[in-house]
Amino acid sequence: MKDKISLYLFDNWKPKLISLILALCVFSFFYYFNHSSRKVTVPIEVVLPLDYEAESLIPDSIELKIIGDNNIIYLIDPNLIVPVVDFSNVKREGISKRNVVLSYNEDMFSKGKINVVTNPEVIKISFKLKD
Repeated sequence: MKDKISLYLFDNWKPKLISLILALCVFSFFYYFNHSSRKVTVPIEVVLPLDYEAESLIPDSIELKIIGDNNIIYLIDPNLIVPVVDFSNVKREGISKRNVVLSYNEDMFSKGKINVVTNPEVIKISFKLKD
């Protein structure tokens, strides 16, 4: 039994290896040309702390990169994706940085194999105590 399996796997191994490499190349080619990205700018929601005020600029929009199948990514309404940065727990003066958290229907995006990333991923704001 073991000899039959090894004979089946290793007999004519060069054409099998070449076929596997060609299949991977064809798969990669179609995957690469069917997937693209779309960049959009959407408003960002920034939650500020109560006891501190911002010394630096607060962004009002952020760039999103929607990655997925060409036929699907242009059907997505970017206004359904809400980026939020929460600085409400700032406890000292100086520069604070927080990650941008995206709020959207993850079930819909996972079914379509769509990925969404922000640029930048981290927002930095300088704070000082309110007078």
